[in-house]
Amino acid sequence: MTHTQQILQNKTFIQPRKLANKHGELQYQWPIKDFDRLAGLLYSNEGIIKVKLTGKYDDRQRCLVEAHITANIQLECQTTFEAIDYQIDNTVLYCTVISEEQITELDDEYEALFIEDGQVDIKEVIEDELILSIPVVANKASEELGIKMSYGNIPEQTEEEKNPFLVLQNLKLEND
Repeated sequence: MTHTQQILQNKTFIQPRKLANKHGELQYQWPIKDFDRLAGLLYSNEGIIKVKLTGKYDDRQRCLVEAHITANIQLECQTTFEAIDYQIDNTVLYCTVISEEQITELDDEYEALFIEDGQVDIKEVIEDELILSIPVVANKASEELGIKMSYGNIPEQTEEEKNPFLVLQNLKLEND
């Protein structure tokens, strides 16, 4: 049985263990402009970030939070300096930890969710995930721009140029 709460905007601290105990679900909608670090990387800060959190336990009784993050953002094309629409649709599975030692023991399938006093600011965690989702260099496809990429003509190579060891073969023949 799943316990679902209404769509939240202002409450950003969650208690993962309570969420997992109830097999609960939380849904958030935040304007992009509310994410200061993210907004500074975008062409426009218009739009909505949608997040669905689900709490559960794994077979070793570790507290997990699954986050499904969706957003349509606009990046700046590094070629044309125009807006590029970019879709983010990520699912991340977090395992709660309370110490750095626990982080090193996590399975590869989990991301660490560091908990202090039984809670975490999930909005900050989601902003980190969104920043990591952005490509390092945003470019429209060259075909989309109508640009033909060319780096000049490549001259045909002679047999001697194709095989740099051919010179060594000639040296051996001269010494015989």
